[in-house]
Amino acid sequence: MTKQICTWLSLLTLMLTMGFALPTFALEQEQTYIIKKGDTLWGISERFINDPYYWPNLWANNPDITNPHLIYPGDEIRIFGGRMVLVPTYPSGKVAEQQETPVTETAPAAKVKPAVVEKTTLKTGGGSEGFIHAGEKPLGIIVDSVDNRSLLTEGDTVFLKMNDPAVVSVGDTYGLYERGEKVIHPTTGESYGNMMHDLGYLQVTSLQGKIVTAKIGKVFREVERGAELYDYVPPVMEISLKKAKNELEGHILATQAEKLTQGQHDVVFVDLGLEDGLNVGNMLYITRPRTVTEKSLLTPDTQLPDDLLGAAVIIESRAKTAAALIVKSVKTIYRGDQVLSITE
Repeated sequence: MTKQICTWLSLLTLMLTMGFALPTFALEQEQTYIIKKGDTLWGISERFINDPYYWPNLWANNPDITNPHLIYPGDEIRIFGGRMVLVPTYPSGKVAEQQETPVTETAPAAKVKPAVVEKTTLKTGGGSEGFIHAGEKPLGIIVDSVDNRSLLTEGDTVFLKMNDPAVVSVGDTYGLYERGEKVIHPTTGESYGNMMHDLGYLQVTSLQGKIVTAKIGKVFREVERGAELYDYVPPVMEISLKKAKNELEGHILATQAEKLTQGQHDVVFVDLGLEDGLNVGNMLYITRPRTVTEKSLLTPDTQLPDDLLGAAVIIESRAKTAAALIVKSVKTIYRGDQVLSITE
């Protein structure tokens, strides 16, 4: 993947080198700020609420902003209660003119009053994501229940076969998963593992020798004997943004929704995980290589900057794979598109 993704990426890298800062300022009452030349979303976020990492919230919630660097003089930002809302005010047809104008000026800082504001977070909506099985061993399986029904559901009592009963205690909670279709890597064509569908969870209620009894809690799908047990990962409703320790490049392996195209609020799975240094809260930028057009004056092998498609935040990370929630999409996203994390 080219290291020169776009001007926006260079500016974003510069912003990341400034480090994370907890927002420690908020305006006492609502104030309107008119964007001037030289302003960026991250610069405005840092200036007014002392939190350069608030900008993903502002970007994700404003469909008029297709690139985090492209905001225009004349747009309004309303600041109140430690939050910012963009109110586009440029007339139709003037965007191109403003975009071509050299950006040199820096807006004056507003007068602010110190206050305590919570750390920047993104809401995820929770839900069951599942994961891609890439060599992990199940902790056990459901082997039977107290009656002869084929399908099991919430509140049912079941019996478990655990790989290591000695480490199991009453009250332990395990996630229930069903092994699904094979996942083929979009670039290598090799098998990467299996999609594991999240069925729900259960909790251990009693131990008698090697017999482990449990009660099924919430379920998302039908549960049958043979369902596999893995560590329980509670649904995440809010994510605190964190800086990635390593610069990582990978691809979208699979999608949660059974559809060809993906967009904002969809969950995708990538071929990066904890072993690569990818953690919950890290942000990924989704890109696609560009090629020269048929009418181009460039040679066919010229490497152009990658096309920015959107951004995603990691909501669950395992050894070799991770689930990511798309928080912004400016173009259609497909399985096989590239992902990139940014470091200091």
